Formats: sequence, C-alpha cells, structure tokens
Amino acid sequence: MSTDDYPPSALREGAEGTTGYRLEIGPDGRVTGCSVTQSSGSSQLDDTTCRLLTRRARFNPGKDSAGNATGGVYPGRFKWVIPK
Repeated sequence: MSTDDYPPSALREGAEGTTGYRLEIGPDGRVTGCSVTQSSGSSQLDDTTCRLLTRRARFNPGKDSAGNATGGVYPGRFKWVIPK
C-alpha cells in the first residue's frame, strides 16, 4: 500500500491506527476473503485494508502431501499513519 491509498475521509478526520486482518487464500494463490481481527478504530481504514489486500495480494499456493495446490490463511497487521 502507498500513501495514495489513504482514504481521503480518514485523512480529513486525522484517523490513524493498526488494522489486524485474516486473509483466506484460494488454491490459486488469490485472496478469497478478508476479515478484520482487530480494528484500527476507523471503519474507513479497516474497510480499505481488506479491499486493497483482496484486490492486490497474491501468494504462492500451498501444497498438500500429494503436491496438490491448497488454500490457506494468512494473518497480518497493517499500520496506517498519516503521510507527512
């Protein structure tokens, strides 16, 4: 994510914080779902985190014991800080 991704309404409100998230990954390595596990305190920042990660994040598919592609989960956190 870049400073261009900061939601304008969150900038106007001076909203900052850390969003905890959990991504569901499909067998093709694409994000199939995102949930907020810890709110930043701003719904705009939380919603933007999931929207951008769902659109942009890509993973190498996991493999089961037979070598077949499988899905998985990826937890993480993103810290939103107003650009100076």
